[in-house]
Amino acid sequence: MALACPRCKHDGLQDLPDYVASLPRESPLRDRYGQPPEYKAQLVLPAGALVVGVVALVSGSFAAGGVLLVGGVGVGVWLWRKSSAADEARARWARSLYCKVCPGTFPREEALAA
Repeated sequence: MALACPRCKHDGLQDLPDYVASLPRESPLRDRYGQPPEYKAQLVLPAGALVVGVVALVSGSFAAGGVLLVGGVGVGVWLWRKSSAADEARARWARSLYCKVCPGTFPREEALAA
């Protein structure tokens, strides 16, 4: 089944990863249409804050322990969400299409049946 562009209705489509791979290395379009950067959450700092928070709670410093626990959990959740958003952007890019007629990109789900 052929797919068509939702904007111009032409069927001159190519997978975006294949299109980017076919571009010369020095092409400015590589930056424009290239794969989003990878992001791996560095959870050492939040885990360290949680450990120090537990130690502070056990030793009797409830205020400092509570702040460290809440801060560690908050930063850990924030880093996890940032990592998940980057993974979703990379997955969306991998399934995107490029229209050769009206140079635009869009997810495969938005393509029309030609």
